[in-house]
Amino acid sequence: MKRAALPLGLALLALYALVPLGCAGTQQQPQGPDIGVVDAQVVVVAESCPDQKTMNAKSAHATIQKVVEPCNTIPGGAAHFSTTLMPGGRIMLASPSGDPADGVVPTCVLSNQLTHRVFLKKPCKFDVKLEERKVQAQAPAEP
Repeated sequence: MKRAALPLGLALLALYALVPLGCAGTQQQPQGPDIGVVDAQVVVVAESCPDQKTMNAKSAHATIQKVVEPCNTIPGGAAHFSTTLMPGGRIMLASPSGDPADGVVPTCVLSNQLTHRVFLKKPCKFDVKLEERKVQAQAPAEP
């Protein structure tokens, strides 16, 4: 009967020796600081864009994305405004209702040159929504 206890004792000893090794690798890696990521949603306002079917939609959306590109933080976490591409290359910014005297546009949008190269015969309005979300940055790798 003493012989049967020896393998059981060795098995328990091995179990206690290996368990701490298996748990040692489950420590959480250090996290970096939160960084802001801005998501942009751009929608053409169909009733306010007569040239919608003939304009280069890909170029128009690229223009709006370029306007909001410098935004890496949004005061208050979100912004909603309209962007109107005018014939001749000018870009107008206004409130979502379209009133240029009303509305809040983040200053990061104003850091761009507000011009475009989309051929239009009439103004084309886009509804723009920006939303900031926080993402955990990865900590730098240790040497």
